[in-house]
Amino acid sequence: MKKRVFCLLLCMLTAANCMPAYALTQDSNVTFTVGGMKLAEDMSGYNVDGKNYMPLRAFFEMLGGDVDYNEDKKTAKVVLDDMRIIIDTDKMTSELNGEKVDLDLKLFNGRVYLPVRLLGETLGFVVNWDPETRNIDIKKADSEYVLFDTKAYVDENTRVLTFEEAKALAEKRSSNIKNIKDNVDYLKDTRDTLSETLTAVDKTYGTLSQMLIATLQQAGDALAVEMQLQTAIDTSIELARNMKNVDVQSSLLKVNEQMVKDGVELTLVSQICAIKGTEAQMQLLESSIAIGAEGVENTRLKNELGYASDVELKKAILAQEELEKNYDLLTESLATQKEALNYTLGLDAKDKVYVIYDQPVKDYSDFNVDKFISKQLITAPSIKILEGDVTIAEYAKRTNPALINESSKSVRNKMNTAARALSDGKDNLEKTIRASYHQIQQLVLKDKQLRLDVEQAVTDYNSAVVSYNAGLATAFTVKQARLGVLNAEKALEDNRINYILLTESFEKSYLSAMNGK
Repeated sequence: MKKRVFCLLLCMLTAANCMPAYALTQDSNVTFTVGGMKLAEDMSGYNVDGKNYMPLRAFFEMLGGDVDYNEDKKTAKVVLDDMRIIIDTDKMTSELNGEKVDLDLKLFNGRVYLPVRLLGETLGFVVNWDPETRNIDIKKADSEYVLFDTKAYVDENTRVLTFEEAKALAEKRSSNIKNIKDNVDYLKDTRDTLSETLTAVDKTYGTLSQMLIATLQQAGDALAVEMQLQTAIDTSIELARNMKNVDVQSSLLKVNEQMVKDGVELTLVSQICAIKGTEAQMQLLESSIAIGAEGVENTRLKNELGYASDVELKKAILAQEELEKNYDLLTESLATQKEALNYTLGLDAKDKVYVIYDQPVKDYSDFNVDKFISKQLITAPSIKILEGDVTIAEYAKRTNPALINESSKSVRNKMNTAARALSDGKDNLEKTIRASYHQIQQLVLKDKQLRLDVEQAVTDYNSAVVSYNAGLATAFTVKQARLGVLNAEKALEDNRINYILLTESFEKSYLSAMNGK
């Protein structure tokens, strides 16, 4: 995750260079907000020939972008997500992601201004105009958040995979799927062998039957032939039973393969969500560390002036050190999580990989959990496997030639055990589905509360900005309020990540039900 540096100044030009060749008209009736958040500086808009302009630096820094100015080259560089803007403040020319583009920039009082219209048409932001308040609000087009950045850092050395591509790699890497393919070949060979043996036994049965008829016609001793014939019959039944077992196992191989693929997919989603969660926490800590450093310096100054005790200063320093330590631990954890993902994909541990997971968030507002359970009790792979065990046990009972011997007791015991396992499996699956669905409902309710928290954090931030612009609050107070918004948005994203993981697990509930969870 790249570290964001919030520059305090884009460019400072001499008075001669600042004189524009056009007239900018200040319009105090037009204000700007970014995702509903006020800019903590002069809020007045500027108008040129009917076009509204806003300060470039304030806008991009509000969104967490990097804004840097090279005094020697007289160039400004703006970086936000995958957007790179280079501006020559002498010639007022610009490049967007390496391509020359006319951004229609203006220079006034040492600041670069850009037209609001361009934000929507060229840079892809969403621009909303409120005629009642005469406010222009700009939002990111691809994110519901104002400050929080859900995009991972990707450079030219990063291998970008779609989720389907990643899943294909993981399935290819899975030893369980390889084992299933081996079992397919083994069962095919086994059945061929059993079929050949059964054909030979059938021929023997025919020969013995003819011998028995001849022996009886000759009034000879038929006992030996009858014993051989019974042996052939028993062997034939056993071979048929084994072939039935092989057939059932073969029919369940696709079920087993689907189970493994579902497990692989869930593992991928879990790993991607874990990485997103760690990156989110690191993003929040970056801002917390930056503000914490200012807080320590403020406390240090107060301490020197006698307005803060040594204990207060020591606490501030320790808190800052704890933040930095946690960030280092998260950095190590992120590296471990990415190595685990690479292992799942069958790639080198140090390969830089980014998996795009853009599946839509599933809506369960009109979901009928009872119908879902009824369907799962029939179609879930784990249930099909347990039903296969019952089928094998029942067939063994029907084909047992001796219903009163010890082997028949064993057969009945296996059948009863398989039937109980099927019943327990269905009960566990239903309980797991209902518990997971309850958790989903809880996360939906939490999402509504967290959205209110974000709105409140934005309101608190705007109040801080108003106070700051009126000279009643410090810039540090505004930064703390800004961190409050970032914190609220991060909590909302955490809940969303948990929701994604839970809904993916919910539709594969049989995997956890098999483990008795």
